[in-house]
This record gives sequence, structure tokens and C-alpha cells, in this order.
Amino acid sequence: MRTEDFYFTLEPALVPEFPVELRGHQRDSGRMIVLDRECGTIAHEVFSSICDHVRGGDLLVLNDSYVLPNMLLFQNGNHAAWVIICGHEPEATAIVAIRPIDVPESGLVLVSADDDRLRCTLTAPLPRGLWRATFDPMDRLTQTLEQYGQRFYRSALPAERGMVDTSPVPSSWRSTPAAYRSVYAKTPGSLHIPSAGLHFSEALLGRLAGKGVEIAYITLHVGATELLSVRAIGEPEIEQHQVRPEFFSVGPIAAAQINRAMDEGRRVVAVGTTVLRTLETLAVGNTSKAAIEPQTGWTGLYIYPGFRFNVADALLTNLHRPRSTHLVLTAAFGGYDLVMKSYAEMIAAGGYEFDMFGDSMLIV
Repeated sequence: MRTEDFYFTLEPALVPEFPVELRGHQRDSGRMIVLDRECGTIAHEVFSSICDHVRGGDLLVLNDSYVLPNMLLFQNGNHAAWVIICGHEPEATAIVAIRPIDVPESGLVLVSADDDRLRCTLTAPLPRGLWRATFDPMDRLTQTLEQYGQRFYRSALPAERGMVDTSPVPSSWRSTPAAYRSVYAKTPGSLHIPSAGLHFSEALLGRLAGKGVEIAYITLHVGATELLSVRAIGEPEIEQHQVRPEFFSVGPIAAAQINRAMDEGRRVVAVGTTVLRTLETLAVGNTSKAAIEPQTGWTGLYIYPGFRFNVADALLTNLHRPRSTHLVLTAAFGGYDLVMKSYAEMIAAGGYEFDMFGDSMLIV
């Protein structure tokens, strides 16, 4: 399919820069558009009405990953540089950007300014001024990021420690981290926010549980920041695009819940594109609703129209940017015509907000 088939005009004003709670609203107060594939209908509602669409007996599958800071200050002798983690890779390597850019060279070893036990070794240059790097020991990286890390925001770099700042990093990343996480998040590791879960309040999850909705938790760490532009499809045909691998883990409890729901004919509701990719990765090569196994690994599954879904029966997702892999996945699940018609309706209606801090879509 042509990438241009997934284009629509999205005004920058429709892409909020901050979570809804930091804009004075409740998590579950946003707008939600509901697509019914069987009836071909589109309904414009609010997110809290999800209780009217998720039934008792449904299995709601949530991603418990949360986003980490992605930037640390490192030193080499008298030189200091910010190391910005742009992507994780399967072989315990990372893709990083270095600021200032005159510091890097292959083999350079940098020591964390905050924890001298953590080292970053630049192993190979990559296109666009990026580097492949290793961190040693890896288990200290997450701890150091959580305790001392900054969040790279657009072209911003922190002004403290003698570095030049071109645009302030939002202080809310550090002062109100819960606003950037789902209420059920417990596993650090994502480089970008798994955003579909941001809409749920604890009270709303309680209402769903009270009507008999079962909840399962899996983990998928969003493995790249926007510095890698991984969501934007630049190729003429969507099939030519490649997605980056991401780490996931589905434990035995979640796998048993999923299998039991499928055996009993109950719906499996994926909350987010991360959950959908994970569930369908487990079922690659299976027949529809065949049993899945617990698994931990990396997925490079790229879902676009024509893909056959074997596990998920419904999808909750955010409203996505044009010509993005997330929009292509949504069209694969909801049907191209219905999904693109709904986007045209939202743009025409006005008031809908897009991307990770925007509104949502439920496809049943």
C-alpha cells in the first residue's frame, strides 16, 4: 500500500505537549472514538464510557512498562558529554547521541558523572551522527537513569553543569513522574511512553473489575525515542518500512489468563499497540486462538493491512500521527476504510487531540 494513503493534515496545535493531568483534567476525561467493525459504525464518546463497551468476562491486557529518563552526563578526563539513549538493541547494545558532538571516537570509554561504576563505551559510528554503545554494568544503567537521569526533550539540553540549553526540559518529568506513567506501571525500561494506558484512573479500573473484567499484565519496553524517527514511514510503500525490535516479557500467569480467555470464548482486549504487537508475536505461525506460551525476548513484528490477528479481539489505542507505523497497525486491525473514515471525522469535528498525550480510539 502507498504510504500516502495514510496521510491527513494534522495541525501542531492538536498535539499536546503535556499529560492531561498537568493540563488540569482527569485521566479518564478525554474523548474516545469507538469503531464497531461488525456494524461499520463510528461513535464519538468520552473515555470513561469504555465501561459500556468492555464486558464482564473480557480480558483486559495491560503493559506495565514505564518510561525512563534517557540522558546522563558522562566524563572522559577533562571532557564532559551528555549521552542520550535513543534506542535499545537485542545484543545488549544501545544507540546513543553524544552532545557535544566533538567528543566521540570509536573505543572511547566514558564514566558516569553520577556513578563512577557505570561506563559507556562507544563501539561504532552510525548514520545521522549516532553511535552504537555498550553500558557496563547494564544493571546499573536503569538505576542511574532513574536516580539522576534527565529527559531529552526536542533539542533541549540541561543548562546546569556548564552545558548550553536551547529549550528547557519540562521540569514535570522529574517533579511529577506519575503523570507520565499509567497508574498500574511497575516495570522501568521504555524509552518512549506506552501511552494508551495513561487514560485509565484507578477508579475506572476498579469499575471495570467490579463488572467482571479480568486484567492481565505483560511488559513491552518501547525501544526507541523520536530521535530515531522509527514511527514515521518515509518509504513510498508501507511494506518497505522496517520497525525496530523491542523487548517484551509475558509470564506464565498472563499466558494462562490469555489461554483461558481464548478457550472460553471471552474477548481479549489489547490496551495499546505495544500489547497488540506482543500478543500477536506470541501467536506467529499459530492458528486463530491457538494456545500461546510464556515468552521473554525481542519482537520485530511489523503489523500492516493484510496481517491476520490470532489473539486480540479488541484494541484500545491513542490517536496517531499521519504516515506512522501506529496508524498503519490501527488500520490493519480496524480495517483501512473504517479507520481512515474515523480520522477524517475527527479532523472535521475538531477538538480531538493526537499522539501520546491525546485522545483515544476503541476498536471492537
